[in-house]
Amino acid sequence: MAAITPDISSRLRPELISVVRLILVDVSNLQPGEKVLIITDSRTPDHVVAVFQGVAQSLGAEAVRIECRLPKGGATYQPGSSWPSMLKAAAAEANLIVDMAVGYADFIIDGISRGTRVICPGDGIGSPFMEDTLIRTMLHADIHAIRRHADRIAARFTAAKHCEIHTGKDVFTVDLTDVEGAAGDGFLWDADKGAWKSPWAFLPPAQPGVLVPLGRGDGTVNVDGTLLYHPDYHEKPDSPLRLTFKRGRLTAIGGDPYLAARLENWLGALGDDGAYNGPVHINIGNNPNALLTQSQEWERVYGSITCGMGDLSMLSRILGKEMRHALSRSSVHWDWTVLQPKIILDGRVIAEKGRIFCDD
Repeated sequence: MAAITPDISSRLRPELISVVRLILVDVSNLQPGEKVLIITDSRTPDHVVAVFQGVAQSLGAEAVRIECRLPKGGATYQPGSSWPSMLKAAAAEANLIVDMAVGYADFIIDGISRGTRVICPGDGIGSPFMEDTLIRTMLHADIHAIRRHADRIAARFTAAKHCEIHTGKDVFTVDLTDVEGAAGDGFLWDADKGAWKSPWAFLPPAQPGVLVPLGRGDGTVNVDGTLLYHPDYHEKPDSPLRLTFKRGRLTAIGGDPYLAARLENWLGALGDDGAYNGPVHINIGNNPNALLTQSQEWERVYGSITCGMGDLSMLSRILGKEMRHALSRSSVHWDWTVLQPKIILDGRVIAEKGRIFCDD
């Protein structure tokens, strides 16, 4: 990719200070005296990290930062990555972790179980585009309207028993019985209710949807948006990538010749049977300012749908979700995006041609 390249700033934009304050106050409800750990790596510009530290300190918090080495392979390999013991020790002291490097990890889960809150401004990884993306998708968007819209979409998923995804002439179906929708709105704190909403969240908002139990999902999808697998970068198919599933397993790969071969070869070389499981999550993007870029915003493009593959066990624990059903386990988590599918819940169209219908 990238279909669109965001701006990479060589200096601090003053608007970043406003958006970071929005993240720490409105989204994270940071209080004076709390301990903040900022985890970063060389992907994120130093001035961006410094603003998070400085704003946290200005709010009366104790804020420190640790810069880690770049993880091999990036986001796809997060479930199987290892992290320094010094980082784990610091994380054990934090009330709030601002994570710009790690994403899914056991020590993050351990912290959440102790009451630590975690906010991921870069969707769990660092990004040279973070400044541009956060200003455009949060400061220049109504994030509270996006949050409320995401809640309504999540409620539709919770109420539904059956989901259909139409792409081209193909149909993919998922049984949603006993599956609860999640807003995926990026908020730790719900200002409307004056209560905590989630112990862990990633930005920008939002991507409401569901975590899918193991063994669910049949049919074919035509992927025309992005493919995130190996290495760290998203790739956009020149022609739709055709993925066929049976009982929650990827059984055939076709369509775009280049990506079909690359994906099939990569999966075969992994030696990881769980990598074929999916989709393990289904999410609808609902941010009107999100673009199809290499940064963290690609899953939030309005009217698109993103599905994850491979590991779900770590994500469900991070979110604090008690699942009634078996979950997929793998050393990798990879994703694909369809830009403007028709999505039907219990016979009712919820999204089509880039529009979302859930307000009536």
